[in-house]
Amino acid sequence: MAERYGRAARHEEDDLLEGFSRTGRRAVALRGFFAVTVSAALVGWDLAFTWGAYGTVFYNRTTQLLVLSLVVLLGRWALRQQVREHGWVTFLFALPALWVVFRLVAPVIAPGRAFEVADGVLTGAMVLSLPLVLWVVARLLAPGYFALPQRRMKVASVVIVAVVSAVGLVVGAWNDHFFTCADFRVAGDYPPPGCAVSIP
Repeated sequence: MAERYGRAARHEEDDLLEGFSRTGRRAVALRGFFAVTVSAALVGWDLAFTWGAYGTVFYNRTTQLLVLSLVVLLGRWALRQQVREHGWVTFLFALPALWVVFRLVAPVIAPGRAFEVADGVLTGAMVLSLPLVLWVVARLLAPGYFALPQRRMKVASVVIVAVVSAVGLVVGAWNDHFFTCADFRVAGDYPPPGCAVSIP
């Protein structure tokens, strides 16, 4: 009886099973740690898996970057009286919008080599601005990460996301050990090169 009571008490104190439902700063910090880490790991896995399986990042991820940039840019202009910002930050967020306008107009106005050079410069500028854009978006979408009280939690979160992403890359690269071509088709994806017809 005492043993059963002891087991029940240990079960009630399990933070994972309880969802860190206790009150206090420690529980809030732990909930923030897992929320941020799980969200980032899901994105990291998806990017790494598609890179491993297809050798590219799908267009929907690049358009998501466009959406994030546009939301921040338009939100900054809509709330201009309330948002303090440097002009160069606005410019960096405007680059994806400029790229869209350029891609719509430039092939008609300046086809050929001029288009290729200008497109390469604009695409390169977007790639160079990517770390700052992601930093700002992370600050907005994952404030819990930056509010984590211990540096160890922040480092652990980054390491966990990196490990999960690395596993995603391996599973993507060797997808024929885990999934069949039919699995990709059923999911609405194009089967990657070298996918398995069947798994023994």
